Amino acid sequence: MVHKKIASALIAILMIFTLTGTMFAAPVEYGEELQNMPQNTPTVSFTDLPNTHWAYKYIAEMVNKKVLEGYPDHKFRPDNTISRAEFATIIVKAAGLQAKKVNYSSFSDVKVTDWYSPWIETAKDYLTGYRAANGEYIYNPTAPALREDITVAIVKLKGYDVARLANRSIIEAMFKDYEGISESAKDYVAIAVENGLVSGYPDETFRPQNSITRAEAAALLWRAFMYGNDNKGVGGGDQSTITPTIPTPPVTQPGQTAPSKPQQPSQAAKFSVDTLVGGMGAGIVDGPVGQAKISSVKSMTLDGDGNIFFLDSADNKNKVRKFNKSNGTVETITIDRSFDWDYRKDGKAVHYDYTKLIPKKLVYNQASNKVYLLGMNDASELIYEIYPTVQMAVYNLNSYRSIYKSYNFFQFLNDKTLVYAETESDRGESFVYQGETGSEVTRIAASNDHTGVKFWTNFYASYWDEDNKYGKGDAVLTDSDFYVFDTGNKTLSKIHLFPRKVESVIKFDNMSFDSLTAYEGKFYLSSGTTIYELTTDGKLNIFINGNDLTYNDGNPIKKISQLSFDSNGNVIIYDDDNKAIRRINL
Repeated sequence: MVHKKIASALIAILMIFTLTGTMFAAPVEYGEELQNMPQNTPTVSFTDLPNTHWAYKYIAEMVNKKVLEGYPDHKFRPDNTISRAEFATIIVKAAGLQAKKVNYSSFSDVKVTDWYSPWIETAKDYLTGYRAANGEYIYNPTAPALREDITVAIVKLKGYDVARLANRSIIEAMFKDYEGISESAKDYVAIAVENGLVSGYPDETFRPQNSITRAEAAALLWRAFMYGNDNKGVGGGDQSTITPTIPTPPVTQPGQTAPSKPQQPSQAAKFSVDTLVGGMGAGIVDGPVGQAKISSVKSMTLDGDGNIFFLDSADNKNKVRKFNKSNGTVETITIDRSFDWDYRKDGKAVHYDYTKLIPKKLVYNQASNKVYLLGMNDASELIYEIYPTVQMAVYNLNSYRSIYKSYNFFQFLNDKTLVYAETESDRGESFVYQGETGSEVTRIAASNDHTGVKFWTNFYASYWDEDNKYGKGDAVLTDSDFYVFDTGNKTLSKIHLFPRKVESVIKFDNMSFDSLTAYEGKFYLSSGTTIYELTTDGKLNIFINGNDLTYNDGNPIKKISQLSFDSNGNVIIYDDDNKAIRRINL
């Protein structure tokens, strides 16, 4: 009877490796999982776990390593079904990962105050959540952990290259219930079976939707992280185990120094994608990220604390919105009387009423740690500091009276000096302005006198059809040169300031780009889901191949409409198809 229980419980979790570290090419045979149990096992004392229990040695090892623990009533409950929250907890401990400090939850059904929240946030790249029918991203923390979920998590944690190694024909031939394996899990199951991590049952089934018990989880984790030369180590307890080498997204905790720039990934690198805001359908809805909705992002910037400021357009009006990272909520910054401004020139007083302000562009000034908004008010361009306070910063009262304008780039050179470029599609001209906080800007370049470059416009497109009416531009600024790129004419240009000289560096006639940003002296351009890195001397390289993206919520990106970087060097993008702001974890 005991042997029958052993057979039925453990056949699902075969994890056998040769002593040299070379994995078996074929699945291990039924019953082989009974071999290579822990030999020198510490003693544990649970009233419901005799030392004759089939999983006693596994449980004792994992309890000693502080991966598993019993209950206050001195029971272990080995036959209890393990929940997704519990399995998230033990895989984090088994892999030697550090549980994340949680400021907000990625899942609508997990509260920050829930005991399992830090473990779920840490494990979410491996044991992922789900997109519910109503659009919410959920984790189902109390639901049973399923065999296919666990298989996927182990393969991810052990760092296998799924795109290169998966061979579905193996499991399609082996398992009668192959079609019952979720499509997104099949490659992972194929790798796990081929490499001896798991196997099916004698009746030629895999039973992907079956749950597992706490005893089975102990055995599975011991085999994954303690047995053979493919070990990744176990956190807690005996620290003689090997340090984990699994590839995990970089996490910068408050107070740590973040990478200064994104690193060029290798050809084989895989990058996970998280949804930060939105993904619930179109709309302008504030509140927790599990409920907030986005309509259409027209401009986006991040401050040094990871808060995301964005212009959201609905009904031909741009609203200034903010994703507050500290509490995981979205809020709208109200344009109210604090945006009123009175100006006196040549003895005349001019009043700018906030009701006429049209937000157009956002920018973060790293030097001063402030966020600014460029807006139009009648014929004038007004630039406000909007975070941490609201106040007038810079102005342009002599702008050409036109509503047909695009703002191609907007940057700060230092804590006070800004530069921005505008294009007037009805005149077909582009201008660059420079100014300091508290003063009026000065025009420093213009396309009509050949001291600046002309950005692309389509005069025949409607005013609000910005995707087709204007190209997107940005600039890399130095003391003596402005390097400017425009996605419309697909040209990198150089404006040398003293003496003034304008030249074309390179043009990409056979490519098209959807978005771009300037970051750390380089341009980053997207085409579909691929992101390119462009240096100021015209060298273009693939930075992230769109085929190397994996989606933690199962929703693929088709096109990147806005592009930026956070302070950790991760890529922040706006995905208009899913109405979501998302993070590519580098």
